[in-house]
Amino acid sequence: MTNRIKTVQNPRLIVIACNNGTRVGDIVSDVLNYCKYNTCINDFSQNTDFVIENPDYTGECPRNVIADTILFDDDSKYKCECAKKFRSRVTSYENAMHLYGGEPQDVLTYSSEHYAADVACRNISRRNGKAVFDIIGNGILSRVNIKDGKYSVDEVLACTGVLLAAGLPLASIINYFEN
Repeated sequence: MTNRIKTVQNPRLIVIACNNGTRVGDIVSDVLNYCKYNTCINDFSQNTDFVIENPDYTGECPRNVIADTILFDDDSKYKCECAKKFRSRVTSYENAMHLYGGEPQDVLTYSSEHYAADVACRNISRRNGKAVFDIIGNGILSRVNIKDGKYSVDEVLACTGVLLAAGLPLASIINYFEN
């Protein structure tokens, strides 16, 4: 059902540094668990594939943890320079335009309004108590059906951007959101 990417010996750190960080971090962790990864939140003591961290976390990050992916916004404590230590960086298309004055080549962007984003959606509608839209990411177009109120379109796009940047296939991510 899902293509699990090869894990490394060291846990990979995903930092969710945005306004809705706790909720998005929980969703990212749930998707990773659904895809058969071991995850934990703000806990570096366990043997795990991914550690999801909120930037307000005050504990120490062990040296064996790989700075993998960061989701940030303009209010984030992780500004552009600090975020460069991460293998992958993700932000909204609007934030990228604001911070960089254009489309940065080394940042994955998402948007519900701009088709130029790396992860975008179109044809948003409501049918039979579900939000239905097309999501475009990694050159793939998929139809998404989400129960109204379960997730917002922006939450789905932000999580999809983070998870694509971390190496998960779009099909596995979409499967989670439709369950």
